[in-house]
Amino acid sequence: MSNMTKQSVTNVDSDNEEFDCDKRRIPPEHLPMFQRLASVNGKINRMKKRQLIDTMKKKKLNVDGDIEVLRKRLKNHYRMQALIKAKICETETTYFPYFVIIDIEATCTENNPPDYKFEIIEFPAVLVDAKKRKIVDHFQVFVKPTINPKLSEFCIKLTGITQDQIDKADPFHICLKRFTEWLEKHELGTKHRFSIVTDGPFDMARFLYGQCIMSGIPYPNFATKWINIRKIFRSFYFTKQVKHSVLCNLNAMLTFLGMEFEGNPHSGLDDSFNISRICLRLLEDGAFVDQNERIISLKNPTPFGKDDPLPVRPVHNIFCDGMHNHIKSWRLDSRLKNLQLNDDT
Repeated sequence: MSNMTKQSVTNVDSDNEEFDCDKRRIPPEHLPMFQRLASVNGKINRMKKRQLIDTMKKKKLNVDGDIEVLRKRLKNHYRMQALIKAKICETETTYFPYFVIIDIEATCTENNPPDYKFEIIEFPAVLVDAKKRKIVDHFQVFVKPTINPKLSEFCIKLTGITQDQIDKADPFHICLKRFTEWLEKHELGTKHRFSIVTDGPFDMARFLYGQCIMSGIPYPNFATKWINIRKIFRSFYFTKQVKHSVLCNLNAMLTFLGMEFEGNPHSGLDDSFNISRICLRLLEDGAFVDQNERIISLKNPTPFGKDDPLPVRPVHNIFCDGMHNHIKSWRLDSRLKNLQLNDDT
């Protein structure tokens, strides 16, 4: 907790107002566990990277990533062990058994004018089984633009998509139908719950939203809410480097986790694959990966200009069918997370 002082941590094992059960609404029987974990977290904060790696290897934990990632991973390991032992938290780190990671590529120029109309030219998706923690399938289709049918040289060089691929592609409404058929093939949205995952708000709130307007088709229900993985990443690791870093893009997140980009940057499918790797690592490290953004209706939508406001809002308290079964555990888990004090802040 960033606003706690070193003195607060020093007194963690004594009777301290910071751990008043009524103020925190923590059941009295769980208070000693909270205090022990706060003490453990303080020790982890003082560990050097070599000590962290040695400790984590003994516990068979992943040792890739920045020192702050290692600290978070080890803290969460102890936290989850304690919660499970106390029977106040389930082991699931998401409500959705499947994730569909999407990173759309759109037409562009080297200097897009304010009224530039971005048209989707690649619609990829990677299907992740959140329970088995693995990638199980992928989808990719190129899309023929109608407003700017000829790609700029800048766009070709950036995305690797050729004019020939675009000329042979189908228009967007057909491509979207093929994507929904792919979802149906995997029984997503019928038998299985799933959520869209993106790196930022632009794929859904600008590219897909704007394309549906240009194509004159309804915005799909499956994309009204999604997971912005960048927000999950920042919130979960929440280190000084991540919190204050101006650069928190795909490559920066991979580097922070000790990974390298695989494939070709700005290939929609390769980007989606690498976002999937980040998503899987977040799940492994114990992050709660849930929907955090949603689309909103605008009377006069103008999603085309680079500087236009996006039709997107953060999601608060999205409770789907059956979600109430997880709420009590989630609230206790959240309060425990808030008591993971840092003695170096």
